[in-house]
Amino acid sequence: MEPQAVVEANARILQYRAQEAQEIERILVAFTAQVAAIEPQFQYSYKAMLEIDILLAKARLALELKAFKPAVRTDSSFNLIRARHPLIDPQKCVPVDIALGGEYDSLIITGPNTGGKTVTLKTIGLLAAMTQCGLHIPCADGSTMPVFDEIMADIGDEQSIEQSLSTFSAHMTNIVRILKDCDDRSLLLFDELGAGTDPAEGAALAIAIIEHGRKCGALIAATTHYTELKVYATTQPGVMNASCEFDVDSLRPTYHLLIGIPGKSNAFAISKRLGLSEAVIEKAKAQMDSESIRFEDVLTQLEQKRQQLEKEKAEVDRLYAQREEDARKAREFRTQMERAKE
Repeated sequence: MEPQAVVEANARILQYRAQEAQEIERILVAFTAQVAAIEPQFQYSYKAMLEIDILLAKARLALELKAFKPAVRTDSSFNLIRARHPLIDPQKCVPVDIALGGEYDSLIITGPNTGGKTVTLKTIGLLAAMTQCGLHIPCADGSTMPVFDEIMADIGDEQSIEQSLSTFSAHMTNIVRILKDCDDRSLLLFDELGAGTDPAEGAALAIAIIEHGRKCGALIAATTHYTELKVYATTQPGVMNASCEFDVDSLRPTYHLLIGIPGKSNAFAISKRLGLSEAVIEKAKAQMDSESIRFEDVLTQLEQKRQQLEKEKAEVDRLYAQREEDARKAREFRTQMERAKE
């Protein structure tokens, strides 16, 4: 039941609402026509706001990372000074110095697991990509970086049950694609190159892959545990060894990158720290061939000698700084005495 007066009032309300909707549509059509007439100016302003927003975002990121603008080179070489991984806390990240394309075009990085080898590869790749995006990079002033046509990496395990790919097959699928597309404007990053198969065949494949990439003119950084690759980097011109430092006393990695020195995997020391019995470790050592043992012994001696030289250098630097300070105080004292004499 609805009174006649209410029916008429509701009818008028519906009529007014329809008229209101028509008026709103008319106003919007009129405004749209006015905006369409000056559409180019709106597009220009919108693009300008986007560019300003991107620049401000880059500036905020640079401040947060304490980053610097790298000098962009025209060739394919780069030199990163005190480079840091952009996604690791700056308070915890250990800076590394990395160079490629000058005296050597390939870097073979060795050392223990969890020592920082893969992080070093990712640091190189991410900083190269950041440079190409016009971003400042987390490194010291004076660093240089080129513009690559391709940054190609095989990092991580991409094994797949669906595609019937083992660890080795997954790596090789990526590597085949990388070697097909690389040229003299490419940066190639290989993690655990040649792993996942027979060690002898894996090492031989790794060397052949690096040689092919070098013939194409690409810059290459690769991590490995293979002794054959350490020897290859030692004897082959243009290929350099590098290692992630390992503190034998504390049995912990320091994450410092040492250029020119091959590293030990320290599997026995790490296994011992994790609780593996001495008998098992001695049995494992007995299984190693004499040549590998001699090579590991040489690496151990080199590491001990390097640490000794580092300590001696630190002491020499301390004495030099003390001498400079004493000389400065002597000059100041002499100046004061001359003034007192006058």
